[in-house]
Amino acid sequence: MMTGLKTLLRQRWQSWWDARLPRVDQLTLTHRNLYILPTRVGWSFATVLVVLLVASINERINLGYALTFLLGGSALAATHLTHGNLQGLQLRLLSTRSVHAGSVLQVGMGLHNLHRKKGRWGLQAQAQGGLAQPVEVAPGQDALIELDVPAPQRGWLTLPRVTIESRYPLGLFRAWAYWRPLTRVLVWPAIDPHAPPLPAWQSDAALSASTRQSGQSTEPPEGLRDYRRGDPLRWIAWKKSSHAIASGTGLVSRTSEQGRSPDLWLDYEHSPGLAGLDTEARLSRLATWLLEAENRMEGPSGTYGLKLPGLTLACGRGGPHLRECLDALATWPHAGAGSR
Repeated sequence: MMTGLKTLLRQRWQSWWDARLPRVDQLTLTHRNLYILPTRVGWSFATVLVVLLVASINERINLGYALTFLLGGSALAATHLTHGNLQGLQLRLLSTRSVHAGSVLQVGMGLHNLHRKKGRWGLQAQAQGGLAQPVEVAPGQDALIELDVPAPQRGWLTLPRVTIESRYPLGLFRAWAYWRPLTRVLVWPAIDPHAPPLPAWQSDAALSASTRQSGQSTEPPEGLRDYRRGDPLRWIAWKKSSHAIASGTGLVSRTSEQGRSPDLWLDYEHSPGLAGLDTEARLSRLATWLLEAENRMEGPSGTYGLKLPGLTLACGRGGPHLRECLDALATWPHAGAGSR
């Protein structure tokens, strides 16, 4: 009963905080979203002031009164300075890059000091569950900071709450603000350290079957190059080859205008090396193969595609194509259906 009541109260408290802190990618700190309380040092300092005041009253020591009020006035001034060290500061979220699950996401955060004469000193920023990072902003300047956010699993990652605080100048008070970024980050499947080498190029029979299903011809457009070992017989330009052989050279093959070789297909269901793996392990291995394919397939002839149940990404290469494939793995099975 008590456990259920505590859970309910915690949920209502969290809902109340969430309602007060809407998600935004840029936040200006004002008196409405800033909070301030004494630190442990501050409470100890207040206790000393009370003792000093009581002793001054009992002993009727004028210098004791003066010292008490002087220290108390300094504490009040420190309250104003600590709160003002954050007020008016602008926070903004910088562009973030996707990472693989199991790694740490670097979240860039920009701080802009609108005040032309006052610096922001002794600040600390911390993402929920991460380490605090110190930062200072000169008058009228910007500062950049990167916060570490764990990315434990693939999919869309909602950025955690960020806390920025100040105890400047005396450490008697702590002023802080909470910030909940709006932007989400897509986390790709984890890298498989035990992944086998890339599967072999798709066989002619499989390529023909796949092409018949798509209704496209496997015959490459007219274009000539020297015969390469492994070229299908139907690609050989026999008439041109006979003239080439007569002149003392080798066979000639047809190819596409881009000189493209047979495509490499990474198939969730049929690629060798995936049998017996669960869903997450298969996606991790496919992500590892995609990175290897992009790194190994140099030149215009290296292209690769991705086949998932309900989703096919056409062959290509380059950074945008790699990101499209990794994004599909990260959001599957909600990435969509059909061929693209």
